[in-house]
Amino acid sequence: MMSSLFSPARSAAALAVILACVSAPASAQTQADLFDDTTLHTVEIVIHSRDWSDLHEHFRSNDHYPCDVIWNGLRMRNVAVRSRGNGSRYQNKPGLELSFDHYASQQRFLGLRGLVLDNLVTDPSMIREATAMALMRRVGVPAPREAPARVFVNGAYAGLYMMVEPVDTVFAQKAFEQPGLLFEYRWTYPFFASFPGESLDAYAVLFESRNLGVHSMVELYAPMREMFRTINEAPEGAFAQVDSYLDLTSLVRALGASTFMAEWDGVFGYDGMNNFYLYRTGEQAHMIPWDRDQAFHALDYPLLAGVDQNVLGRRMLEDPALRAAYVQAVTEAMAAAQGDGWLEREFTRQFALIRDAALADALKIATNEEFEQAFAELVTFARKRPAFVQNELIPLR
Repeated sequence: MMSSLFSPARSAAALAVILACVSAPASAQTQADLFDDTTLHTVEIVIHSRDWSDLHEHFRSNDHYPCDVIWNGLRMRNVAVRSRGNGSRYQNKPGLELSFDHYASQQRFLGLRGLVLDNLVTDPSMIREATAMALMRRVGVPAPREAPARVFVNGAYAGLYMMVEPVDTVFAQKAFEQPGLLFEYRWTYPFFASFPGESLDAYAVLFESRNLGVHSMVELYAPMREMFRTINEAPEGAFAQVDSYLDLTSLVRALGASTFMAEWDGVFGYDGMNNFYLYRTGEQAHMIPWDRDQAFHALDYPLLAGVDQNVLGRRMLEDPALRAAYVQAVTEAMAAAQGDGWLEREFTRQFALIRDAALADALKIATNEEFEQAFAELVTFARKRPAFVQNELIPLR
């Protein structure tokens, strides 16, 4: 009797059932589930009350604090959380960066090393960036995925946030399907793609290395110096030489979408270049967009605002082939926005998804009336921006 109850076959079958039950919940959750933007997610953070108070008090610092993070029944322990952001640093509702590998270098959450919780304080509509990134991906530009979440800290509602896929080496290698070196552009002074000079230190100030391990300054920044040298010094009629150092095809596609969306704080920003990463494979860098909370700035924002000041933009449009490619990129972005009324429908869908959570967010900067008005302005943008852009394109054709 004992042998029949505990036979090897019966034991193996029982073990298989047990393993299936244990692994099923975890295996059912994926990054695609985490960044499902048709769902209003819930993220719970459990942190010592003193640490949470200190994070608020010292919100301008990048000090890390240990916490647990719970999403969709999955609990990740020993996570580091810190305040984040530049212009979005806000004491009452801090932007948060979760680092799953800070205390344990190999720890991952659904394959992610980290997760950004954007506090949405610089955009009264709270949906600009998520929509902008969705349109970027719609036209084939690798861009971070985003999804809205109600965030609770120690059981208390901390407000509506946007979960943002971090641009790190995990993201970049997946997007470009090969290893490379990643750099985050850090706004330090108004920089318009002029040649920073021979010293590699100047490039390290502008482009912060986001790479693990030890790399020499020459390995990191010598190709970048040559990129900016070529942008500034390539002979007239030979600007295509820049493509050896900067992927002009993907750059033009991203700039076409950005300028259609009236992005005023990007590559052609009002105060110099801003909000992008460069991922270099070999000697060629690829641009990755970041932080698009200032997209859809105004429906009559000039298509080429900031281009004349920017050496890269000015010289790019002086090249007939690249100018034609840019016009095509804008046209394609406009078609993607207009097709089936996608942009207006996307604004409306996202607004409806977050509305109740946003109205209940007592820590947001905008009033409820300003939140509603900002959405109305986005709908007007979706309806009227294409006609304005069509007229802007006429002299470029």
